[in-house]
Amino acid sequence: MQMTYKVTADSLNSGFLEAIKERFGKKEVEITIKDVESDTPVSQMEAFRKMEKLRKKLKKVKIDPNLDLSALANEVNL
Repeated sequence: MQMTYKVTADSLNSGFLEAIKERFGKKEVEITIKDVESDTPVSQMEAFRKMEKLRKKLKKVKIDPNLDLSALANEVNL
């Protein structure tokens, strides 16, 4: 079983740990903590600027037209 909790650090308390204990019982669990970037929306103009910058950066990259991106993604997700 896998659970993802998205909370602010200052809201963590003993009740949070108790909820995890109730959910997983005596099973061994792995807890990973990472900071999350803000979900602030990006304007269309900002998205366009980022895309253009990336397109210019990768302009000289040649991609084989026979490359099957779906197969490549499936290999990575094995």
